[in-house]
Amino acid sequence: MITYDEPWLKKGETLLCFGDSITAAAGGYVKLLGDKLAELDIKVINAGRGGDKTPTALTRFQKDVLDIKPSAVSIYLGANDSAVGRGRWADEPQVSPEAYKYNLIWMAHLCRLSGINKLSIAPPAWKFEADAYAEHGDIMAPYCLAAREASDRMLTRFVPLDKTFSDEWAKHPGHTGLLLTTDGVHMTAKGNALITETMLKAWGISS
Repeated sequence: MITYDEPWLKKGETLLCFGDSITAAAGGYVKLLGDKLAELDIKVINAGRGGDKTPTALTRFQKDVLDIKPSAVSIYLGANDSAVGRGRWADEPQVSPEAYKYNLIWMAHLCRLSGINKLSIAPPAWKFEADAYAEHGDIMAPYCLAAREASDRMLTRFVPLDKTFSDEWAKHPGHTGLLLTTDGVHMTAKGNALITETMLKAWGISS
């Protein structure tokens, strides 16, 4: 088992980042990770897909993750899981926090069955911003907890993006607009930098 007092990734390994549009974004946090980890001779693969939530992500998990056989997998999903079935996405089935948790557990389990033992789970980034927050409110909180429970259950590295983003918001009392996202969901350069820094710290790699 990899302990927390040593780097999670090592020279020559391949990291696959699995997620939704926040992961898929050109020039997003995966690009920043790739630039940093290239210095350590670690290859980064972007396996993000816009609109994904854990039920749909599971349908492509074999092809986009297991068949590639990376050394490590970073899973960052949850924004869409928390939003679907509500507001403007009311026509889609809801994904409950419990369903989200067990979908993450299944992803980790499938990795382990395939011999991929280095796993990292990140929760959604605390809350939507501006108009998206007005529409959904504090809907992400139970999904953040569910991600923590999934990580604890499967003994993965946990990336506390929820705390990182809440701490950043606490520095701006009274602010109600867009702070770390361009549209309430997708990240600004600052948001992507925070994700990258938090992941590297959780993985025991200096940013």
